[in-house]
Amino acid sequence: MSLRSFIAKKISYPLQDVANGTSILATLKELNQSQSWPLQKQQEYQFEKLLRLIHHSVEHVPYYRELFRNEKLVVADIKEPEDIRKIPILTKEIARERNPQLVSRDVDRRRVMKGVTGGTTGPPLKLLRDIPDRNFTWAAFYRWYQWMGVNYGDRMVQLWGTPAVLHVPLSYKIRSAAKDFYYNRHIINSFHLNERTIPGLLEKIEKEKPLFIRGYLSALIQVSEYILSNHITLSHKPRALSSTTETLFPAYKKLIETAFGSKLYDQYGCGECNSISFDAGDKNGLYIATEHALLEVLNQDNSHAGLEQGRFVVTNLDNYAMPIIRYENGDSGRLSEYDETTEIKLPAMKEVLGRTADTITLKDGSRVHGVFFTDILNELFAENPANIHRFQVFQAVPGKVEFRIEKATPPPKEYMAALERALGKFFNEVHVVTMANLPQDKTGKFRYILSDLNR
Repeated sequence: MSLRSFIAKKISYPLQDVANGTSILATLKELNQSQSWPLQKQQEYQFEKLLRLIHHSVEHVPYYRELFRNEKLVVADIKEPEDIRKIPILTKEIARERNPQLVSRDVDRRRVMKGVTGGTTGPPLKLLRDIPDRNFTWAAFYRWYQWMGVNYGDRMVQLWGTPAVLHVPLSYKIRSAAKDFYYNRHIINSFHLNERTIPGLLEKIEKEKPLFIRGYLSALIQVSEYILSNHITLSHKPRALSSTTETLFPAYKKLIETAFGSKLYDQYGCGECNSISFDAGDKNGLYIATEHALLEVLNQDNSHAGLEQGRFVVTNLDNYAMPIIRYENGDSGRLSEYDETTEIKLPAMKEVLGRTADTITLKDGSRVHGVFFTDILNELFAENPANIHRFQVFQAVPGKVEFRIEKATPPPKEYMAALERALGKFFNEVHVVTMANLPQDKTGKFRYILSDLNR
């Protein structure tokens, strides 16, 4: 074990729990046991957590208190898992419009962290996360590391975005450098990957020799294409790779694994629940973290889809500060047939469908996905990131974009001008337009990123 790995595993991660009041590492030990429970025991445990969450929500959260009263529901009506269908689905539009009413009235006595959703499927949603939520989110994540043959504290390289796209303060850079050292990782801004910067990234990988490389799928694809087109063979092969944010189709998986000479593992989550399912490298797909997330896969009539494709409706079982119950996140997929012969006894999802890996090309050749634009919106208009109900970015020529805003009337001129100036830093030409209704694709699905360059 290297010195930096020792510091991370024995000092940094335990201190993180002490400083934040969390118990992530203790929760990890619990999850390593519960993953082997029989299915019935898992379901009983999950339902008990669901009942506690519903009881708290009806008592302390204005939105659910009103919802249950309007629906003439009481907690006692939820007698078995199927009864959750009596609770109306929480849509993205409702979550944005009723955002303050989703906050628990006892939030002041909870240690919460503020955040927003990643915004890959639209404007960010403001969130509060309490300690139990962070415990299970990160513990499920670290358990996944073990499934891949790595561990928290092992040397890692991340191809990630930055919290500030327009301007990164010096203070943030200093804090990030300190965290990178203590957590034994190196974060590379994926918003600046192009023909000039990728060679430096590859040199960093050869020098740092990370056991694990994680990044946005679009970033990993871009680097992989560079490696293969330039006939580069990396002398260091990481133990594992993982992609996030966009759907990992088989062709992308093969491309990345060929370029890096390592196995790539998939994962799935959403900002409202985070850790939902993870790839252990076997035939079953992505194992669902049932201890933390309740995932429903529904038909259009809201009945269970079985093993067929359906819409995802997710419940975060651990966030009492801002409960998210039966939230339709806009994704879809299929469950796997349950396999009781594997070492991991958790149910699994076969595949995630309905998300797109479309990217937009900046004027310097870098390729970015929807998070880039929602980060800019959140940074420009921090007080009201959902002021734009929906947007769509269309690109037909590299370095040029049309930023479409869905609004009956145009936003204030100052708003439009600020957005054009911000985007103008990254594009040769920017057109900001307002539309009453944004167009859908040929399948009828709305997509926030439309690029003719990816077809």
